[in-house]
Parts: sequence; C-alpha cells; structure tokens
Amino acid sequence: RFRMSRNLFKRVADGILEHDYDGYFTQKRSASGALGLHPLQKMTAAMRMLTYGIAADGADEYIRSAEATNLESCKKFVIKVCEVFGERYLRSPNEEDIARLLAIGEERGFPDGIYPRWATFVKSIPAPDTRKHKTFAKRQEGARKDVERAFGVLQSRFAIVRGPAKGWKRKEIGDVMKACVIMHNMIVEEERQTGRQSCTFEAMGERVTVS
Repeated sequence: RFRMSRNLFKRVADGILEHDYDGYFTQKRSASGALGLHPLQKMTAAMRMLTYGIAADGADEYIRSAEATNLESCKKFVIKVCEVFGERYLRSPNEEDIARLLAIGEERGFPDGIYPRWATFVKSIPAPDTRKHKTFAKRQEGARKDVERAFGVLQSRFAIVRGPAKGWKRKEIGDVMKACVIMHNMIVEEERQTGRQSCTFEAMGERVTVS
C-alpha cells in the first residue's frame, strides 16, 4: 500500500524501534494512565505524508492524531531512516555495482571507454555533424534519459519529492530526500531478491545515489 511490502515496512519499523534511543516512537502512558499513540500510528502517518504527499492534517482522521504530531512524526521518521539504514542503502557504488553498471552499458552498446578517468559532467553535442558525434550524442542522451526516469520512479513512489517544500527547513528537506532514496533502494533490493516486479527501473544499477 505504501509502495512497499508489509514485510519491508515491518523491517523499517522494527529497525527504528531498536534504535529509538530518545523514546519518541515508543508507546507511553500519560499521567492519567491512558496509552499514547502506538509506534505504527506515528510511522504510518509519516509514510502517508511521504508517499501521498498530503499535508500533516491530511492524516488526522485516519491516524487519529493531531497535525503537529503527524508533522513531528514525519520529521523524526526520516531522520531515523537515515540513521539506521543510511550506511547500507545510501553508500557510494562499490566495485560490484560499477561492474554491473558497465555491463549494462556494454549490453546497450554504450562506449564506456570514452569517459576520462576523473569524475565530470559530460555535455551532449547539440548539433552533431559527424558519425562519431552522432553516435556519442545518441548514447549520451539515452543515458541521461535513464537518470531522468530513475528519479521519475522515485517521485512516483514518494509524492512528497515532487511537491512544494514551503515551511520546511533545508536540512529537513535533505532528510526527506535521503530517506526516500534509502527506502527506494530497499524496495528495489527486496524486489530483486524475491523476483517481484513493479515500476522499478533498470537504469543506474536499479539504485539511486545522492551526494
């Protein structure tokens, strides 16, 4: 329902609870003895905001929590996702990832050897007039579309990424973006392991990385 399987959502929830050192997501009792919100209520409110792009007050009736609580839950949820799962799912590509990317490029006929040995941005040729330039422009523009489609998949899974960010601080926006990328990579990994297909995209080694 939230663009991921029930088992994966449970894994995310369990990981956050195991590292809930400040006790925010742990269910507590008030001074009168009444139970507070369940951890899954807070996490579900956060996921609804991330995946549907709704405002904090859009989950009031469904979650039975206040607007301020939903907003705080979302902010703390993305921070915990980054802390708990960021090291594994937000890393730079390793040798295995690079080898897979090069193999994908070679299979598509992309001449990998044309790039220099240092990182750089490669512009397309606006008006290619030679066979060499035309081939390069065609391959380079195709790879650029792969990147655009990869982020299109991210936006289709997490509507908050394509919505306005007024009222959010810069760090909070960064945390949201990183958390969405992490969960996207977790979904892709699970689908690769189970063989289940959805709207994932094969470009960039099926992973999205940010710096």
